[in-house]
Formats: sequence, structure tokens, C-alpha cells
Amino acid sequence: MYISKETFISMLERMATYGTAPEEGCSVFGVGYENAFSRLKSKYLVEQFKRGMSSEKFVVGPFGSGKTHFLRHFMEIARDMNCVTAEVILNKDIDFTKSLIVYSEVVREIRTPLYREHGIRVLLQAALDKARYQVNDTYMQDIIVNAWVSGLDKVDFKYKTFGKIVKKALLAKLNDDDVVFDSCCRWLEGDINDKSLSKELSISKIDTSSNNLYAKLMMLSLFQFIRQAGFNGTVVCFDEAEQGLSVDKKKTEKILSMLQAGINAIADLRDGSALLMYAFTPDLVDKMKTFAALQQRISSPPGRSFIDGNVLAPLIDLTIRDPLQDLQNIGRKLVSVFFDIFDDEVEISKEELLDYVNKIALDILEKEVSSSNRRDMVKNVCSVLLGILETGKIQAAATFESSDAYEAEV
Repeated sequence: MYISKETFISMLERMATYGTAPEEGCSVFGVGYENAFSRLKSKYLVEQFKRGMSSEKFVVGPFGSGKTHFLRHFMEIARDMNCVTAEVILNKDIDFTKSLIVYSEVVREIRTPLYREHGIRVLLQAALDKARYQVNDTYMQDIIVNAWVSGLDKVDFKYKTFGKIVKKALLAKLNDDDVVFDSCCRWLEGDINDKSLSKELSISKIDTSSNNLYAKLMMLSLFQFIRQAGFNGTVVCFDEAEQGLSVDKKKTEKILSMLQAGINAIADLRDGSALLMYAFTPDLVDKMKTFAALQQRISSPPGRSFIDGNVLAPLIDLTIRDPLQDLQNIGRKLVSVFFDIFDDEVEISKEELLDYVNKIALDILEKEVSSSNRRDMVKNVCSVLLGILETGKIQAAATFESSDAYEAEV
């Protein structure tokens, strides 16, 4: 991934301020999980997606352990593999027990390869472009596109009405009918209880009491459509932020029950090619392990965890790492990227800077071993790199105070 000097400086400034993962470019800074990503890519993005299979993964670690960076890095890999992605931040504003809210967030955050924009409208346009540009001949392009859109009737969508509205939206786009296209997109975005909209689209209105059921079917149908559109598959990442799933016992049990139902539905989905990844804190995972319906679905045999080499293990634990090596690897990666971009503009040697970065890691761990160490390391190193660009010298940087309250992690 190419990063300009201006973009890199902006990334450094954000990371020096918050210590959080950049929205774009995590694959450039990623370090320590090359083997994990290689295995996930081979097993899911290649093997299982080719067979139309779908699965779920749970990335586990406390706030500040690197879950957000892990997810964003993997989504960049997925988009490079012709996959559609979506990142949903599970904060206090999103009620995870309401499937329609979750579905609407996924659709709002949908991102297709080669596009920076998000949403269902971009996805529909990208699907048409993908069909159209299989050939260069304009006449053949029209034939192929129309044949593909017409053929959507034959797809066994989990929710037939979803396929009907998708087809109507694509035809409206082809005919430059913005009114119908907008109406279809409203429904596909989750506006399924509006009586007048349903009448306009010639479909039955869904009663609010059935929202959870139909929202789940719409989500599964969305994955099926994405595969039918010629994409390799879909990777959706749910990132627990600000303790967004820290709720009372009754609601927690409902969330766990929905997770169980979701695991079953995803496992049974045919021709969906979807991978759902959840970034959870250890306390929530502990509750999952005591929830009878989930216990067996997320457990692995002794000695057969993901870190032991079992790529099919549901849980990916980010806490099983040497703390010092982890921090030093983060610093070395930042320094390496820095010299790749600014090597001709700085007089300080790479070796001198690496020695200083290693000392920062030691200072952080001597102060306190905590989940905020990674964030503190990022803040420190990025501030040092920015100081070099401004003054040409290494400026001493005190260890930043930990900041577990931030909603994303590096």
C-alpha cells in the first residue's frame, strides 16, 4: 500500500495523540501477526470462500491489546483479495440485541474493493461495474449486465424479497431512475417498517415485532448477493468499544443467545462466503464460556488453540505474547516505515533510532505492565518521529499516561 509523506505525517499525528489504529493503513504498520493473517487468508478467504462457506471468529484481548488494529489490518487484506468489508463499532449507541440496528450498521459501513466510499449504493454500483467490465466491447457489456441482473431471480436468497428489491434497484440504476433507486436503497438500508415505502415497492410491510427475524434473513441474503456479484466474499468485523456490550445480566444473556443463533445461521448458510469477526474483551468471552449454548461452539481441544496452530479454533487470543518483544516490534515497524518514506530527509541513523525505541519499550514496562502499554508505545514513538521531522533530533519523550478509555486500540 502506497502512503504519501503527507498522509504518513497525518497518521503519525493521530497515533501520537491517541495511540489508536489508523482507519487506513494498518497493514503498513502491522507487525507480529503475519503468520496468523497468512493462515486466516488461506483457510477462509481462499479455501472456504471458494466453497461458499461462512464462519465466525472471536478476537480476544483487553482494551489496548491491539484488537482494532488486528481487525483493520485483516480487512485491508480481505479487500486486496476482492472481498467486501464492513467495520461496526459496538458502542453504547448500538443495541446489539436488535438485529435490525445491527444490520443497518453493517449496510452503512459496507465497503467494496477499490472504493473509499461506504454503503449499499456504492455496493450496487460496484456490482454493476464488476459485471460490465468483464469485457471491453460496449455492446457485450450491456448484454452481460442485463443477463446477470435478470438471473438474480434464480438465486436462492434466504429472504426472497431482499433479492427482489436488489434486482429492482439495479434495474433502476441501469435506467437512470433515481426515484426508484433511492426507494430501494432506503429499504435495503433497513427502512422495512414504512407502510408507504413498502406499497411503493410492491412488497408487504414488515411488522416491527418481526424485525429481528427479517433483519437476520436480510443479513444472510446480503452476503449471498455480494458473492453473486462476483466478489470473493464478505468480512464483517464487530469491535466492542467503550465497553459497549457491558450491560445487565438479562441483556447479556440475550446477547449471548443471539450470538449462538448467529453462529448456527452462519454455519448453515449456503453460498454466502462470509467471515464474521468479533473483537471482545476477556470478561465477555468468559461469560460466553459459561453460557451452555455457546460453550461447546467456541471451545477448542487442549493444545489445539489458534495460537497452537489450529486455524479453525474460534478464539484468537491476542494476550499470549512476550510484552517486551511486542512493544519493541511495534517501535521497529514504525521506525522502518519512517525510514522508507523519509530516509533522504533525516540525518539520524536508523540504528541510533532503533536503540532509542528499544529503551522506550523498557521504560514503559518498568513503569507498569498493563493493557495500555501498546498504546503508550505508539504515542511515544510517533511523537519522537514527529520531533525528528521538526527538529532533526531525537527529543526525549516521557512515557504517556495510559488511556484505556479510548474506543479503539492499536
